[in-house]
Amino acid sequence: MRQALIVIDMQNGFLNPESPLCIRGARATVPACAQVIAACRRAAAPVIFVNRAYRADGSDVENTRYQVWAAGGRPLTPGSTGPLSVENPPEFGRQEGDYEIIKPRYSAFFHTSLDLLLRRLGVDTVVLTGTTTPNCIRTTCYDAISLDYRVVILEDCCSSNTEEIQRANMADMANVGADIRASRDFLADLDGRGLTLRSAAAGDVERCAEIEAACFPAAQAASREAMEARLSAYPDHVLLGEAEGRTVGYAMGPVIDEQTIRDEMFADTGFHNPAGAYQSVFSLAVDPAFQGRGYGRALLEGLIARARREGRQGVVLTCLARKLAYYESFGFVSLGVSGSVHGGAVWYDMLLTL
Repeated sequence: MRQALIVIDMQNGFLNPESPLCIRGARATVPACAQVIAACRRAAAPVIFVNRAYRADGSDVENTRYQVWAAGGRPLTPGSTGPLSVENPPEFGRQEGDYEIIKPRYSAFFHTSLDLLLRRLGVDTVVLTGTTTPNCIRTTCYDAISLDYRVVILEDCCSSNTEEIQRANMADMANVGADIRASRDFLADLDGRGLTLRSAAAGDVERCAEIEAACFPAAQAASREAMEARLSAYPDHVLLGEAEGRTVGYAMGPVIDEQTIRDEMFADTGFHNPAGAYQSVFSLAVDPAFQGRGYGRALLEGLIARARREGRQGVVLTCLARKLAYYESFGFVSLGVSGSVHGGAVWYDMLLTL
């Protein structure tokens, strides 16, 4: 599962009581939305702001909204600031890695590039937040389902003008298959809470090999035999994660004496030195059915914490260019293009100094 957070219409023009378009319950959801936004960034889940902006002459305002819009100060014009503006709340702390899409009507998919963006990002699950529940959240939900996305709606991060409207629309969306959740439950999954960590044992070989094959191309994946050798040579440095009664992922690698990983280390467990200076990460993998819950982050953080307790100087790994930002979020620093040609790919050496 690969999920993206969609933040819909959380702008001053819908949040501020001075605006004629203000949604009564919207402002109260800002803290919960801000918490979810920050957590998704930490988990490297895409954050997509879907906003409104109306031309100053009103030529693109809905016919049903035009009179209220024109009489109320013409809110949400491009580049505007203040209580009627297109601005998102400062609590959201917009960042360079966030995406923004301007939508012309209620649904985030209607006449926008959202579907293309999600598919380019490999997203199959959309997490909806924002305002207003009966209009923009609901139409986006139905369009997402029609486009075969899984839909999660964070109820306390959405708003309506009355509690009755909120309840009725949430019930309708649940009835068509949307997963209605509280943000605290979503955050618990995203942050990897509920994941039990333990060291590997010989009986874990088959499951680890299965996850490895599901997560990596054949040229890069460790074979069953290699996995068996690793679990035998350094089981205390193969950290497994368990959820829902089964192993769902792992972070593993030998302790080595060098700041970088060389290709010959992958096949030779003799490079493992229990007294070595650096904990390496040969593989960080989560069963695709359990991805998007923060388990990978929890596993790597667990391996880093173990290395710190053992007095290592640092943690080292190699990664593809598209993963640089993810590992930098843990504090890793790129040492440049690696000498590794493992699997025929271009890798980057990464170092986290402890």
